[in-house]
Amino acid sequence: MAPPEGSDTIATGNTANNEIATLLETATTNLQIRSEVENCLTSILTDVELASTLNTTVQSSVSTTQLRHKLTKTQLALDESRAVVEHETTRRIQLGDAFLVEWVKLSTYIQELERWRENNQVRIDEYDDMKRQLGVVTDRAKALELVNEEIMVSRQSGADGEKEKESADEEKGGEDVVVGAGTGDGGGKVDPDVGQDAAAASAVASVKTDVAEVDDNTTAAAAATAATSVDN
Repeated sequence: MAPPEGSDTIATGNTANNEIATLLETATTNLQIRSEVENCLTSILTDVELASTLNTTVQSSVSTTQLRHKLTKTQLALDESRAVVEHETTRRIQLGDAFLVEWVKLSTYIQELERWRENNQVRIDEYDDMKRQLGVVTDRAKALELVNEEIMVSRQSGADGEKEKESADEEKGGEDVVVGAGTGDGGGKVDPDVGQDAAAASAVASVKTDVAEVDDNTTAAAAATAATSVDN
């Protein structure tokens, strides 16, 4: 018995419907899979972007903290440097003021000394002259002392020789030695030692007088200078 004429068409239509349904299911499944994959990729990309943003934020925070520490240290160093500069400036100003004060005092003192020297130049010259005279008199006194010592030595030698002569005369017969006997013209013999002693004594007295005068002049000049200094 032959199939009806419309059965093949119906069977073909059912097969096509089944294939279309299968294709639709497959497409739907693919779309769902793609959608899930896209969602996963989007989530992963979002996470990566968020991680990158967080990393950048953390690095920025760390850099900011480090920069703040460096800024604090720099500020402290700058404050210390400013304090040192201010202290050094103050010290230099104080030293300059002290130097200026001492300079003014020294200049005033030098001017006073110059005025004192101008006012007492004559006395200074007189004092220098008296010192020179005193030196000359001292040299003369020393020379006279040497001459006096020589005279004393000469007298001692003469006395010793005289004693030896007297001893020899006594041994020979007791001849008398008359010192200063007359020569028949009314005059007497002068002992040379006595003349030398008189000359030496006169010279020493003259030197002592000169020394006393120089001392008096020196004392007077010193007193006048002191009085002038007190007046000034």
